[in-house]
Amino acid sequence: MKRTYYLGEVLKGGTRALGMAGIENARYDAEELLGHVTGVPSRELLVHRDRELDEETAKRYFSLIQRRSEHYPLQYLLQEWDFYNLSFTVKEGVLIPRPETELLVDFALQYLKKYHAEGPPARVLDLCSGSGCVGITVERNFPNCEVTAVEKSDQACAIIRGNMERNRTDRFTLLQGDLFDGPAAFGIDAADLILANPPYLTKEEMESLQAEVGYEPSLALYGGEDGLIFYRGIADLWSPVLEKDGLIAVEIGEQQGDSVAQIFADFSDDIKVFKDYSGLPRVVVSGPSFFLTI
Repeated sequence: MKRTYYLGEVLKGGTRALGMAGIENARYDAEELLGHVTGVPSRELLVHRDRELDEETAKRYFSLIQRRSEHYPLQYLLQEWDFYNLSFTVKEGVLIPRPETELLVDFALQYLKKYHAEGPPARVLDLCSGSGCVGITVERNFPNCEVTAVEKSDQACAIIRGNMERNRTDRFTLLQGDLFDGPAAFGIDAADLILANPPYLTKEEMESLQAEVGYEPSLALYGGEDGLIFYRGIADLWSPVLEKDGLIAVEIGEQQGDSVAQIFADFSDDIKVFKDYSGLPRVVVSGPSFFLTI
């Protein structure tokens, strides 16, 4: 005899299981997963708590709860995540979009509105593109630009293509290859804005990752023994193609502000480290920055 399940009791069971597994935001995660399998928006679950749930759906839900209890990332289970004002497909093989990375987009849009509101489209590079969330968001939010993404990973490139279609880009080009091959390898000789959220974890940090982060691709996390190898590559190889009054903005680890600023100081006299909304150093900007605010 099949058992009858109800949304309310299933949600309570999922929340309890995640809490016992040490998941920090157990209730939130349980609601997101239940909304995912039922199609009921998570904010409306309590309104429909007496709604019956078939056994197959309940089993699917609890299989996701079990996976999340093992600290498998919520975003990978949902296979999508919101970033800025858009939604992106997120799967194993790409870094999970994080709120602090939205600061890169904020700065990019402020720069583009000041320097490229009129005239030829701004040429924007999105290096180490990952899911494509930074470059696609800039393209969707500023009409007078053309974005070129550079990404090495086969998995990531497949996900970027899906996100390009999902968000209906029409001024976004994906180039697959290694950042360290330099712009000439991609036929790029000029840029107005260069953005990057490169791998920046050190060898020591890679050895002590949180459980959830351990599921994310090491290719998107490891920045060499000191965490700075990609910043050196961007400064050495990509700074020379930046136009006068052009801007480079790169996300950094919270301990890397001075080190990354020094790397770019060899190529620009205008370097600034900006803190994120939590007050932690998060973005290094090379180029005009007097107008940037958070």
